[in-house]
Formats: sequence, structure tokens, C-alpha cells
Amino acid sequence: MRYRIALALIAALLLVPASPALAQVGQNPFDNITPEPSETPTPAADDSAEDSTGRTTLYIIGAALLVVFAGVGIWIARDARAALPEDKRDDTRRRDQGPHKHERQAKAKARAKGRAQRQARKAGRKAKR
Repeated sequence: MRYRIALALIAALLLVPASPALAQVGQNPFDNITPEPSETPTPAADDSAEDSTGRTTLYIIGAALLVVFAGVGIWIARDARAALPEDKRDDTRRRDQGPHKHERQAKAKARAKGRAQRQARKAGRKAKR
């Protein structure tokens, strides 16, 4: 109960607007500002300071960066594979695992059935002679 009363009191205090400082009541804060002279020197346009980097130059730089990043990625991947010890490599284990293993087993079964059917046909031909 005390918690709810304290929460309601805090919410009510947050809703009360802050009172202005006593020194600012009834005064314009911009009274003492003197106007600046409107004649500000403008910089002269310098033709030699123009940006001379063209769009093709930027494309060449971007392409070079892509080539460098791809080369670094390939280099890191090759180095990581080469540094891995033989016993930690799972190339052969990965080949025998997964859904493709079942596909190979199904193909082997189908081949065995085909062989059995061919042999049965051969045996039937020999029996007719």
C-alpha cells in the first residue's frame, strides 16, 4: 500500500511543470545582444582545390578492395584447413553421415534387386532351353 502511494506521489510530482528562474521572469533574454555586422567575407572559389577524384577512380578502388578482401578470406580459410591435424579432420566421417547416406543405401538396395531380377531372368531362359 505504501509503495502505491509513493508511486502515485512521484508520478504527480513529475507532472507538475518546472517553475522558471526568478531572474528570467518578465525579462527578454535577448535584450542585451548587439547585432553582428552583416558583412561577412565570403571565401573565394579556388579552381585548384576542386575535388578531382572521379567516379571511375572510386570504382577501381572499390574493385581492388573486393579482390583484396576475397584473397584474404581464401588465404585464411586455406591456412585454417592446413593447420588442422589429420585426426581432427572429419572429411570421411561427414561423408558417411547425414541424409545422403540413406540415399546411397536405397540405391544399393535397388541395384541388388536389379541384379537379382536379371539373374532370375537368365535362370528362366536357361530353364526353357
